[in-house]
Amino acid sequence: MSELAGASSRRSLVLIALLGALLLAACGGSTQVKPAAYVRSMCTALGTWKNTIQNAGVELQASGAATASRPVAKVDYQRFVSALVRATRRAASDLHSAGVPDVSGGRALAGSLTGAFDVATRRLAQAQSQARTIRTDSVSTFQLGASAVTTEIKSALEAIAAVAPRRSAQLRQAAAREPACQVLQ
Repeated sequence: MSELAGASSRRSLVLIALLGALLLAACGGSTQVKPAAYVRSMCTALGTWKNTIQNAGVELQASGAATASRPVAKVDYQRFVSALVRATRRAASDLHSAGVPDVSGGRALAGSLTGAFDVATRRLAQAQSQARTIRTDSVSTFQLGASAVTTEIKSALEAIAAVAPRRSAQLRQAAAREPACQVLQ
């Protein structure tokens, strides 16, 4: 009995330690990083996200979903939306990990970018939920459901596109020198 109590107590301590670490991270413990390091992390995250999104679109087109039966098209579409969610969630995490660039307005810049990806992740997760419920019993209900999912996806991607870049000569210069940023051109 004491072994079970000891194991339970250790699990509780580990859980408390993990929760404490998460709370500290959520309280704005972002570290300031040099502009070049921030730009490298940011461009790498965005480049990976862009490639994953593009590949998911190519895979959806190649799957034949446009001419497949409705149940098969639904599965293909769900796979596509799931890829968008995973890619955007990973990009959001990577952008949070990038820290805050040590430039004037760096905290606001990093916050607007990570915030946009956080919003997009939530909206894409909503689209994913909607994709699971698309009915396939008739063409019209299928098209209506798919259209609603597409609207949610567009809304999510617009949240990212709406991020207005802040002007920072230091970040622009670092981006011009960073190979990872060239793929975003």
